[in-house]
Amino acid sequence: MHRTPAPRAPIPRLDAALEVVAGRSRLGCKGPGAEAWLRSAGLAPPQVFGPCGGDAILFIARLGSSEFFLDAPADSAPLAALGAALASAPAGVYPVLREDWKLVLAGVDAAAVLAQACNVDFAALAPQSRAVVMTLMIGVAVLVARGEAGGAPAYMIWCDPSYGPYLSETLGSIVVEHGGTFKGAAA
Repeated sequence: MHRTPAPRAPIPRLDAALEVVAGRSRLGCKGPGAEAWLRSAGLAPPQVFGPCGGDAILFIARLGSSEFFLDAPADSAPLAALGAALASAPAGVYPVLREDWKLVLAGVDAAAVLAQACNVDFAALAPQSRAVVMTLMIGVAVLVARGEAGGAPAYMIWCDPSYGPYLSETLGSIVVEHGGTFKGAAA
């Protein structure tokens, strides 16, 4: 008996673009004195679990009660100075090695792409919540922060650099399959 396969539903077209972001520096610090140390350097870490500042200049996220993640352009003098100062930071401030691979997924339908790769409903997160989420995405531990790009939602995604190419290619294939764009590069 020969069965004709059911016609496949057309793949919905989504407004989304994925880009691997190179040329950024990352820094991490933690410990009971970390927040005060950042404040003494003129930075204002967020009070709750979430980001502070914009992605274009300096991104600061509180990852726990006393752990912080910073991301800035590679030529950022303040971040370079902070990194140098971290080597001789006061007691209670400890450096955290951060070499994260960074992706930005932007567009009206970016959350729909994430829904195919992760079990967190990013569409339900209010933009003003400034949430930073640590989760798994296609089996890779990631840090995700919501922002905006050109008035549309944008998600900054960081992961261990050894998983970066896999995460990029997998998310990129989802985006391209749905009519979006993928700009890959070494992070």
